[in-house]
Amino acid sequence: MNIYTGNQYILLFFVYGLAFYSMGICALIQNTKGESNFPLLKSIKYLGYFGISHGTTEWLLMIIIAQIYPEYEIALIQSAIILNALSFTFLYVFGIKLLEYSERVKNILKGLPWMIFLVWLAVYFIMPLFHNGDLWARQWFKSMTSRYFIGLPAGLITAIALYRNAKTMMDMGLTKMAFKLKGLALLFAVYAILAGLIVKKVDIFPAMFINKELFRQVFGVPVELGRTVAASGITILFISIIDVFQWETNRKIAMLNEQQAASRERRRLGHELHDVVLQDLFAVGLQLESMLDDDNFNSQRAHIQSMKNSLNNTILKIRDFLGKVSSRKMEIEDLKYKIHELVHNYGKTGNVGIELLYQIPDITLGHLSSEKLIQIYYIIQEAINNAIKHADATHIAVTINTTLKCVVATVKDNGKGFDKNKMSHTDGYGLFSMRERAKTINGMLEIESNQKGTMIVLSIPWEEHKDGSKEY
Repeated sequence: MNIYTGNQYILLFFVYGLAFYSMGICALIQNTKGESNFPLLKSIKYLGYFGISHGTTEWLLMIIIAQIYPEYEIALIQSAIILNALSFTFLYVFGIKLLEYSERVKNILKGLPWMIFLVWLAVYFIMPLFHNGDLWARQWFKSMTSRYFIGLPAGLITAIALYRNAKTMMDMGLTKMAFKLKGLALLFAVYAILAGLIVKKVDIFPAMFINKELFRQVFGVPVELGRTVAASGITILFISIIDVFQWETNRKIAMLNEQQAASRERRRLGHELHDVVLQDLFAVGLQLESMLDDDNFNSQRAHIQSMKNSLNNTILKIRDFLGKVSSRKMEIEDLKYKIHELVHNYGKTGNVGIELLYQIPDITLGHLSSEKLIQIYYIIQEAINNAIKHADATHIAVTINTTLKCVVATVKDNGKGFDKNKMSHTDGYGLFSMRERAKTINGMLEIESNQKGTMIVLSIPWEEHKDGSKEY
């Protein structure tokens, strides 16, 4: 039994599938490997999986409508329904990863889409054992449940996540990019309703009230046309949005050039101070030394000695300044090596396995002062030290990553934990010290502890965002 008839539907589903398939390919060829600063680009592969699988689903429906393989119609229908649910699951994962939330919420949500999909899949295969109704009605019931419980929330969560990212980009000065993201969020919200809520009319709530027949009566066109238009708009906007890759690359190159120019200027200033100023001071010092040895200047000896001491103090200050110029303050890339060294040293001296996941790009779009980076290092050091000395942990996981707004460092152990409410100032001096350090650098420190272990999450906001190019 066919759902639709007519060449117009064959063409409609071909364009529908082509739109999402094109978007999926464009998404998958953007190979970021976690090096991007933008959440959109970090999670883009899941949008690619959604596009490929969803486009394939529409082409399967096109094959069914065209009656190319009528003998395999039931198998094709079942394959299309399962693949459609899987594609919505990929979109669900994309939306959740795109949102920025706390570590606790992240642990709860990261497996939610797959859990829902597996429950739906189990019902899909178990239902025929207890249902004796019409085969086609049963298949549509399964399709509707996948749209209601996976497709609709996946599309809406993706729309919300895109809109929130757009607001952050607006704060960064990426006005044009933010406007495109808001448009993409709106299209995903529309698509979520068209593909996740408007289904075949059956005597099941809400399909009995909101369905394809009602849509056609109101708008005069089939809902599949609306889905196709939304899919085409999503693909067109998405392809224009991935220009952010080139923008980010250009910004990183520009920032690298600025860092190199600043480094060259420091070296030039250092050489000039050493080769010109210090040499002149040495020459004056030698002249004063000669004057002190001259008996004719006995009356002025104390004054000359004072002048010589002042010169020596000036020379010492200049040497100290040169030392600070030649050895840079801690930069974001220095934190990486210091943390790696810290983890390595703890790993050698104890029986604790320490896992480090460092996900900060070498060149970031935000900035942290040397003081903040140093405090991040000491807070992580204190957290590891507490896990080893007091929690009797056997495994510690250290994760450091970035969002568009902040740097996030997480230290999680499997130790015996503690009750925060019963900790005295003396017993919890390490925790008190970490809180004080975080407070001095405008950071937020969250501590969760129970019998299964302790998790410490440090969030440090970027001090500034570089202004975005007007082009984006």
